Amino acid sequence: MILVLVGPPGAGKGTQAKLLCARFGIPQISTGDMLREAKRSGTLEKRYLDIMDSGGLLPDEAVIGLIDRRTAEPDCSGGFLLDGFPRTVPQADALDALLAGQGSGIDAVIQLDVPRSLLEERLIHRRTDKRSGQIYHLVYNPPPPGAELEHRADDRPEAVGKRLDAYEAMTAALLPFYEQKGLLRRVDGVGTPEEVTQRVMSALGRPGSGGE
Repeated sequence: MILVLVGPPGAGKGTQAKLLCARFGIPQISTGDMLREAKRSGTLEKRYLDIMDSGGLLPDEAVIGLIDRRTAEPDCSGGFLLDGFPRTVPQADALDALLAGQGSGIDAVIQLDVPRSLLEERLIHRRTDKRSGQIYHLVYNPPPPGAELEHRADDRPEAVGKRLDAYEAMTAALLPFYEQKGLLRRVDGVGTPEEVTQRVMSALGRPGSGGE
């Protein structure tokens, strides 16, 4: 099972990715995590490292190269879930070509739909414990006493609107692209994590499934 999980900031992709990977017994491939690890381990080319350090976006071939190497590892032989990629049609075309070269292809693209007003509310009230990395919400999942909280700069009110606008502009053509291929599964992302997971499983034709 090869899945692509897409959705705007605040839609709950990270939570759903972990739950779905546990259901299907497949690894989660987060391009953000891969880039951070490549930077930490020194395996990222200097020209790409300079781009990252300056806050720029890496060219598609750099990200595709990382995905190519990661998906060739043994734990991906039964499938995987891509989180954070692709975001544009050229990236989707490059991913299709990569997977075709491996003799495989995407089984489904899951779009988490959440109203913009709720996305803003989720992001603005999100906090991270600087010591544990645990993410909390001041209203729905308040932190315990003594937590050392950090309010990320891109979760502040003045930044949230720009992030959502940027996501919408970048992915405007991606969802129709996958819809035309018959791969898109739109899922209501409002509710508890478990409720959303059950909707995803139903959209994939596996209601109540516990695994492959």
